[in-house]
Amino acid sequence: MPKADRKEINPAINPEAAEAMAKYGITRVPVDYFHYKEFRYTNLDDAIAQATRRNGAATISTPKAA
Repeated sequence: MPKADRKEINPAINPEAAEAMAKYGITRVPVDYFHYKEFRYTNLDDAIAQATRRNGAATISTPKAA
């Protein structure tokens, strides 16, 4: 299978790969990645937590009811 161009938004699937996907019930889904320094996250909260730890900043908290 040829190497996909990762800069392309929706790299095309060649017919052989599409056939294999259909045969085995493989699906393709888009994934959002959040990058912070050398780390990559699929969960934004995890990326923010790491950035907070690295920067020594206080975490965001919800106000407590009186």
